[in-house]
Amino acid sequence: MTENDRTVIANFEEKLHHLIYEYKQKEERNRQLTATIQQKENTLKELELRCEALEQSYNNLKQAKILSLSDNAVNETKERISKLVREIDRCIESLKK
Repeated sequence: MTENDRTVIANFEEKLHHLIYEYKQKEERNRQLTATIQQKENTLKELELRCEALEQSYNNLKQAKILSLSDNAVNETKERISKLVREIDRCIESLKK
């Protein structure tokens, strides 16, 4: 084997080792990115569940508000009717005199 052959083989081995090193780095980076993606997906699922729960709570609050407004409206209407009835009674009393 000549000196030129040894140089070519040495260069080839050096490049092969460099490619193996780069492959291992890329493989590790790929594992890291895969773990990050999995973490982000888990976070997204948790946030989606939280959002659904908050939307349900919001809808419940809206319904409760509507019911409380309805209760107030009913009470106000009863008061107005009572006032009208008293006024009518006064008018009837006035007409009788």
